[in-house]
Amino acid sequence: MSEQEPGQTPEAPKTPESAAAAAVPEQEDFSFRRDRLENASALYRWIIGIERFVAATFLVGVLALVLTQVVSRYVFNSPFSWTEESARLLLVWLTFLAAMHVSSRRAHITVDLVAIVVPARAARSVSAVAEIVVIVTAIVMSVAGIMMVGIVGGLALPATGLPTTLLYGAALVGFVGIAIHSLLALYLQIRHPEDELDPAAKAAELEGI
Repeated sequence: MSEQEPGQTPEAPKTPESAAAAAVPEQEDFSFRRDRLENASALYRWIIGIERFVAATFLVGVLALVLTQVVSRYVFNSPFSWTEESARLLLVWLTFLAAMHVSSRRAHITVDLVAIVVPARAARSVSAVAEIVVIVTAIVMSVAGIMMVGIVGGLALPATGLPTTLLYGAALVGFVGIAIHSLLALYLQIRHPEDELDPAAKAAELEGI
């Protein structure tokens, strides 16, 4: 048995719990990385957080309305007239708000067969072109959304009596948000290409592998 040297702190005895904790590797964080703009701007972080919170709230709302409709129809045999239409309205808004949030994270489903086999500079060019296509499409759809909102401006939804513009306005808000997030992403690709992940690494990050 070795003697303890003067001034040396005695080691704590190892317990089975501490040995098991040491054997478990630290879990990796697969959450989406914040980009340069999000790290620099509290306002931008707040906007992204609001998008995520409202979309999650609408998801809970859709579930609650659908359950209410099922219970009222099949349990009480007296369905409410407004639950189905309200759930559809929330689902439309949920779809476009979630699309906005996913655009802010650049996590939409993409086909990266070309980007993962070409050199890094060419892959960045392919990514920039794809972002431009998204921006142009979102702008065109935003203009179409404005026209559609104008067309249905005087109409009301039959069950709830809410203005129909509330339904079609979701597409307008969603495509404007996608265009803004995509423009910011394109700016980062051009201004700070060093922040861009390798396409294979980005795919692995999004898939959690």
